[in-house]
Amino acid sequence: MAEQTITATPVNAPDILKNQPLSRQVDVDIESTILEPVSHNFNSQSGGRSVFNLPAKGVLDAPNASIVFSLTSDEGNATTAYNFSAGGVGMCHRVTARCGGLIISQVESAGQYGWIKTNFMSQGVREGVIDARHHSSSSIDLSVAQAKIANSSVTQEFHQIYNPECDQVNSFGKTNVPTGANNLHRVQVSKCLSDTATRPNASPEVVIRLADLFEIFEENRLPLLAMALVQIEIDWNPCGDPNQAVGQTLDCPVIEANILPSNLNVTPNYTQRNTVTMTQPTMLLDYIHYDDAERQKIFDSINTSGGMRLDFSEVLLTRGVNPSAFTNAQSIAGARLTQQVQSNHILGMAGKEVKKIYVTKNYDLRSPRGVAERYADFNQVKNHRNDVLAQFKSQQMPGESYNFFINNSRVYDKDVSNVMVQHDYLSQCKDNYSVPNIYYDTANYNANKMKIALDCSWVGGVRVQDQNQGRTHRYLCGSQHVIGLNLDKRNNMGSVVGNGTRIGSSPIEFNFSRVAIKPGANVGGDPNGTADGQSAEVNLDFYIVYRRSLIIRQLGVDTSDA
Repeated sequence: MAEQTITATPVNAPDILKNQPLSRQVDVDIESTILEPVSHNFNSQSGGRSVFNLPAKGVLDAPNASIVFSLTSDEGNATTAYNFSAGGVGMCHRVTARCGGLIISQVESAGQYGWIKTNFMSQGVREGVIDARHHSSSSIDLSVAQAKIANSSVTQEFHQIYNPECDQVNSFGKTNVPTGANNLHRVQVSKCLSDTATRPNASPEVVIRLADLFEIFEENRLPLLAMALVQIEIDWNPCGDPNQAVGQTLDCPVIEANILPSNLNVTPNYTQRNTVTMTQPTMLLDYIHYDDAERQKIFDSINTSGGMRLDFSEVLLTRGVNPSAFTNAQSIAGARLTQQVQSNHILGMAGKEVKKIYVTKNYDLRSPRGVAERYADFNQVKNHRNDVLAQFKSQQMPGESYNFFINNSRVYDKDVSNVMVQHDYLSQCKDNYSVPNIYYDTANYNANKMKIALDCSWVGGVRVQDQNQGRTHRYLCGSQHVIGLNLDKRNNMGSVVGNGTRIGSSPIEFNFSRVAIKPGANVGGDPNGTADGQSAEVNLDFYIVYRRSLIIRQLGVDTSDA
C-alpha cells in the first residue's frame, strides 16, 4: 500500500536486489514456505504475542510475505464480526522486526495506521481485494426508494448511499429483504466469526501482507542468506473481556454482528462481550534462490567496508490531547453554549528526514466528560462511541482547523479550515484519499448534506422508519476525516535520501482548533444539557513517517537516521 517505486533502491547492492528491471537473464528457484511461530499466546482479555523466526536462506520476497490467522467466537456462531474500517488488521497492536536482536523497524497502533493506508486505495480495490483479505466492510451501494418511481417525489432521501453491512434495504431493484419489509441491519454471515475452529465451518481467515504493516517490507527484498536471524513479533490487541459487563469493552477490533440501533443518549441493548479465541497464526513466505555466482555478489557487497544500505520509511506514533471545554458551572447551566478550544502540540523529530504526517482525532471516551457524552451524537450521527468502527476511525470535529510549523516556519499562511482543502492536502500524501465524500465531510454535520447517507426506510412511498434507524447515516458520516501533510518532494521517489524534509533543531509543531458544544437543558431528555454535548477531550494520534537506513554488514546490522 506504500508507493511503488523503482528509485528507492538498495545502495552498494548487486542488480538482483535493486528495485529496477534486470537487463540480463537470471535463473532462479522460488520456494514457498508456510512458517509456524516459535511462540504464540493470545487471551481475549489481554491480547497476546506471536514470534516468527525467518529462516536464513535465499532472498525474501518481502512485499508478498503474509501472515494468516482466524478468530473463533466464544459466544456463539455468527454473533461477532470484524470492525468495518480496519477489519482483521485491527488485531495488530504493535509489529516489530528484529535482526540479530536489534530492532530495525517497529510500528505502534499498526491496525490504525494500516486502516489509514487502505483509504488511499481505490474503492474497487478496497471492496474487491482488501475486504476479501481483511474482512473489512468498505462496500457502498445506492438505495432508490420504490416510491421514487411511483410518485416522482423530489424528496432528497429517495436516493441515498449505504453500506450493505449496516443496512439491508428494501429499495428499487434490490432483493436484500422481502418485499414490503423494513430495513435489516446485520453483517452478512460469510464475514461473521464461527464458534468452531473445525473446517469447513471455521471462521474466515484473515491474510495481512507484512508490507501493509512495515514500510521496509514494501520497498525492499531482504537477503536473509547473508543476514543475522530476522525475527517478526506481532503484539495482538485484546478483544472482549469476559469479566466486564456486556458492552463495556470500548476498544475492541471485533463488533456485534447485529448492528444495534443507538438512539440519542441511550445505551444500546448490547448482547455480546465479543470474547474470542485465536487460532495459531502462520506466515506465508516466498524465497528467491539464485545460483552460486549471484549469491557471492550479495556476500561481496555486504563484506565491503560500507556494507549494503537499504533505505526505508519508518512510522512513529505520538499522541496529544485537545482539552475539554466549559467549567463545571457552565456545564450545569441551562443555555446552549459554544466554545473554541485550541491546543498546540510539539512533535519533535529534530534531525530526522520526515516524509509524511497523518493525524487522527477522536473524543476521549474514558475521561469524566467523555463518559457523560459517550453515547452523544450530533444531528443524528454517533460521533463519540462507534459500534461498527470501534477505535479505527478519525472523527470530523465541529469547526475544526489546523496548521503545522516546520523548521520554525508556518506551513500554511492561514489555518486550514476548508474541508475540501484539508482533503486535497491529505491526498497529496499518496495518489488520492478515496472515501465517500460524506465519510470525510459532513459540512459541520449539516442535516441536509448528510441526507446522502441512508437514514430511513421506505415502503410504498411512506417512511416507515425515522432517521434514527439508518445505520449508515448513524455511524459512518464524518468517520474517516484524517489530517495529512506531505513533506516529500516527489511521492514516486519513495525513501530516496533527500526526498523528505530534514527537520532542524526546532521541533515540528501542530496547532489544532475545534468548536465544543454544550446543548441547552432538556435537549434529548438531559436535564443539564451535558450528556449529548460535544465538549469532551479530543485525543490526537500523530503518525509520523520518516526515512531510515538499514546497513547490513558482515558482523550484523545497524540502523541510521542520517
